[in-house]
Amino acid sequence: MVCRLRRRRNGGKHRRRFFWVNSGRWHYTKNRMLNAENIIFLSLIIFAASIVRGFTGFGLALVAVPLIQFFMPVSDTAVFIALINAVFSVIYFRRSRELVRGQPLGRMAIWTGIGVAAGTLILKFINPAYIQLVWGLLIILIVFALARGFSFGISSDKSAMTLSGLFGGVLAGATGITGPPVAIILSSMKTPREKFNAVISLFILFAVSYALIFYLVAGLVKTETFLLAMCSVPALIAGLYTGDRLVSRISQLTFSRIIYIVLVIMGLITLYKGAKALMIL
Repeated sequence: MVCRLRRRRNGGKHRRRFFWVNSGRWHYTKNRMLNAENIIFLSLIIFAASIVRGFTGFGLALVAVPLIQFFMPVSDTAVFIALINAVFSVIYFRRSRELVRGQPLGRMAIWTGIGVAAGTLILKFINPAYIQLVWGLLIILIVFALARGFSFGISSDKSAMTLSGLFGGVLAGATGITGPPVAIILSSMKTPREKFNAVISLFILFAVSYALIFYLVAGLVKTETFLLAMCSVPALIAGLYTGDRLVSRISQLTFSRIIYIVLVIMGLITLYKGAKALMIL
């Protein structure tokens, strides 16, 4: 009788474990996700992505997201990248706050929030695929115009911060893409590379802070995702240091050309995502 009870109890445990694995939620368990293999793999990805962001000021998600989504769900990937971007921006701001002293950062923070809210609202009325197609095409056209010497005529920091926050926030809220509008505006103003990176890092910090608030309210921030992000911080710092060393060795002209190349790549990827989504529909 005792043996039967033990077998039934053991069988119940196995059934519960089997249900947990096959219910599609296996990636939330600590013994599955928080292991050395995943931490090493994520650290390598974040190291490479942080070099790109340390060099250009943006583009971390461009490198990291496609690779992370091989083994992490979309919602967890979004939270993970938001956490990593927030940590990166805080670290970068502590190092470069003198470069943005006196800038109308409060204006950028407010308009970023308005833009994110507007972008989120747009999603209720417009298919995200169309937004991606339009933004992708605009990014490419504007970059080619800037490369030919076109200027938006933006001369004041107040206008730059307002427009960067608004358009960057709209794109972030509607598509989850951060950086291109701000990079385009700063590039058109011929912003020095050190200030360029500092301003974009602050914008990304504002944008992901709003996103993390939404994620927390929606219950999407899980302990395992948070711990994995914290485990990736050493790789992030190493990538930031490497990117900084690389950018210090190039001229302003070379830096601008690299920014244009990264923006064109982001525009093409955005176009591809939009076209792919429409084909599925």
